[in-house]
Amino acid sequence: MWQGIGYFYKRIKYFDDLKPELNQKWIIMQPLMLSVMMIAGIMIGYKMNEKRDYALIDKLELEGQPPMIGRVEELLRFVENRYVDKIDSEELLDEALHSVFRKLDPHSVYIPPSELEEINDQMNGEFYGIGIETFMINDTVFISGVLDNSPAMNAGLQVFDKILMVNDSIVAGKGLEFNDIRKMLRSHDATPVNIKISRKTEEKTISVTPAKIPVSTVTSALTLKDSIAYISLDRFSSNTYREFMQALESLFESGKAKHLIIDLRNNPGGYLPEATNILCQIFEDKNRLLVYTEGRNNKRNEYKSTGKRFFDVDKVAVLIDENSASASEIIAGAIQDWDRGVIVGRRSFGKGLVQEQYDLNNGGAVRLTVARYYTPSGRCIQRDYADHENYDEDIHSRYINGQMFDKDIQEIKDSSFFSSLVLNRRLYASGGIYPDIFVPLDSIFITDDFINMDSYLPEFVFKSMSEGKIKISGQSDLTIQIPTVFYEELQKYAGTEKRYDAGFLAGKFENMIKYFAIKYQRNKNEASRFYAEKDPFVKSALQFIQSSKSLKEL
Repeated sequence: MWQGIGYFYKRIKYFDDLKPELNQKWIIMQPLMLSVMMIAGIMIGYKMNEKRDYALIDKLELEGQPPMIGRVEELLRFVENRYVDKIDSEELLDEALHSVFRKLDPHSVYIPPSELEEINDQMNGEFYGIGIETFMINDTVFISGVLDNSPAMNAGLQVFDKILMVNDSIVAGKGLEFNDIRKMLRSHDATPVNIKISRKTEEKTISVTPAKIPVSTVTSALTLKDSIAYISLDRFSSNTYREFMQALESLFESGKAKHLIIDLRNNPGGYLPEATNILCQIFEDKNRLLVYTEGRNNKRNEYKSTGKRFFDVDKVAVLIDENSASASEIIAGAIQDWDRGVIVGRRSFGKGLVQEQYDLNNGGAVRLTVARYYTPSGRCIQRDYADHENYDEDIHSRYINGQMFDKDIQEIKDSSFFSSLVLNRRLYASGGIYPDIFVPLDSIFITDDFINMDSYLPEFVFKSMSEGKIKISGQSDLTIQIPTVFYEELQKYAGTEKRYDAGFLAGKFENMIKYFAIKYQRNKNEASRFYAEKDPFVKSALQFIQSSKSLKEL
């Protein structure tokens, strides 16, 4: 509105500067003109500020498509007014939106307002809270991790503390849902939260002021075997490239590190530009195609290397598995296509679709697939999603048909293949990135008993340590004592049907038990250093980097 009034106000000031002989008439006419101009200004201002609810709708109408606005709302209002029983309109609307997206690809989704904040926090690389990781054990919240430089760390909260009260509310032993307790620990107005904790034999109340907590997507950054850097990324948020560069600088600036292992296992992806920026640090030359996207309403968009590489990275290995998707596959695909490094692990997830997110007026959002992406050789590694149920069950199918355990069992659904761009190696495009070096999964881990034990292991190790049953001693040479009874108790805790010998279970779980024990008592980076050289993925990558074997031989 005020834009229109402002425009006509300037015109009035113009008439004030006219010659004196016109002033008498102007004085008489001014009130009338001012009234007319203000009314016109208000109308124009409203028009200038008028916005449509959805940007996509304007585009459809401009293209001559018939508008469909109001049809769903009209139906819901009719049902709301005339239906025999009382209904929840918001619930019906959510269901209608979900039904629409079930007709599209599996990665186009409607995100309700209740979920959007958490999703945005993940993508922005931060969340609002006090900075703790927790377990709910026996109806009590235990602190299992305290983030560096967080309000919790600054206030003095520690791992193994039990949370008894939050402000005036008792939370231990009350059967509360953890999400309800978590909400108590988040105050968006910077109001301190008083947390009563139990630590060993004493109880104390600690005041903590929640704040925005940055969460690094670089979960580990360390040097192995003197000259080989190892960096693990758990997703691609808006800060990942900056965090990756900080890790790279810390490892390469001293001149010690020469080679690089990038661990993208269990990394579901994220922002595409963050992945391409990282690739620019892998490729030295300028204008090398890294990935391109294309869609029905999106012209081909190419991402190329900048030639601004800040550190001399020699050999490269990328670790992937069946949960590496999207941006993770973009990095693995570009490195494989250009024969720049070795891909180690198992076939990746197989997601070659690009989404854009559009906010809605109800506080939710739409994440819509707008294009496909292609690796430099032209591969689109997107799995077939014609049958959504089969698509969702694909990873499980790989367990059943043996692909997880045998490199010679590959499910290639079409005969098309591509060639790498330097060494002319045969590459497949069907359903993911196929590794150059295969690392099998231990088949025992697909049984229900081992799946249960594996899922409960982090929590049970923590519980055992809080009770003093697992002990760590030493500094550089750690001694970790795991009692034999631990394995029997783990099976009871996980509810396994069959009972396994302690020695057999130790062979499967001992290194992971020690990893979690070091993480809880020391820190995550020290735990990662301990486990890395025992990890079959990392060992395979190290063997290749340290050997004289070429990619062509693979």
